[in-house]
Amino acid sequence: MQLRYDEDFIEAAVFLCASGRRKGVPALQIARFHREREKLYAILDPDARNTAFFKLHLDWFREWGLEQPLTDMLKEFPLAREQLGVLAVRKTTGKNDEGAELYVNEAGQRTGLVALRLERLTNDAALHDYLRHEFTHLHDMLNPAFGYSPALDLPGLNAAQKRLARERYRLLWDITIDGRLDATGHTPMQTREQHAAAFARGYSFWPEQKQAETFGLLWRNTAPRHPDFLTLIADPRGLRDAHRPAPGASCPLCDFPTFNWADAEALSAEIVTRIVGEFPFWTRQQGLCNRCLETYEAVVDA
Repeated sequence: MQLRYDEDFIEAAVFLCASGRRKGVPALQIARFHREREKLYAILDPDARNTAFFKLHLDWFREWGLEQPLTDMLKEFPLAREQLGVLAVRKTTGKNDEGAELYVNEAGQRTGLVALRLERLTNDAALHDYLRHEFTHLHDMLNPAFGYSPALDLPGLNAAQKRLARERYRLLWDITIDGRLDATGHTPMQTREQHAAAFARGYSFWPEQKQAETFGLLWRNTAPRHPDFLTLIADPRGLRDAHRPAPGASCPLCDFPTFNWADAEALSAEIVTRIVGEFPFWTRQQGLCNRCLETYEAVVDA
């Protein structure tokens, strides 16, 4: 497996050290780095100059120990070393961009990608904890027993519901990862209490006993599976078995709480057909809010 770095990441990481934000970097080394870098501006050919800059930055990236946490962590994850052809590292482009991803080309070659915030490089202990968490994501994606699929099979959900389902999927996955890390004596990214609170918010429509029991199973699960997560996110409100709606409950179509329920018994056959076409498990008994009814009426009348 090859480790590869984005040029922008390497340059930004080295300048983070040169700025003094990473502890333990000697001032004399920083001065030497700047002298060596200044000399490269004398290279006239742009391609040769860019290549020289990258090589210089990579050399100092390694000199200042920035590669060590990555190589150390890979030793803990033999499946990643064995199955990945390349592990690429880049810096984040936004606050929600950080994390690990897996890409598989048409030939079946697998590439792992880790996006890091530069601030992670200022603390080796915290960086190790974060990398261990994200490498566990990669391990699960590569593990046949996990059964990972990049596309979530969620038929019958609208765009808003699919977004919520993806957020819940990530929540469940992170819970099982931090539970495994905690059980093996490693530092989780969030504590059990923090995860339990997040799970309670994500599944607030469940009774507290069901929340506690399900969360406990997730936290203690040493061998989670992708299909099990799908079961928990595809129909968390039990729409297939739902009864009549209650005031303040969430509409089964848009997932927003409402006190304004439409008269589902008075729906036309055409509107019912359209609803069932998008939500195969929906029945009149589950109801719908007036806002959703207005949307379907507008489509039918158009």
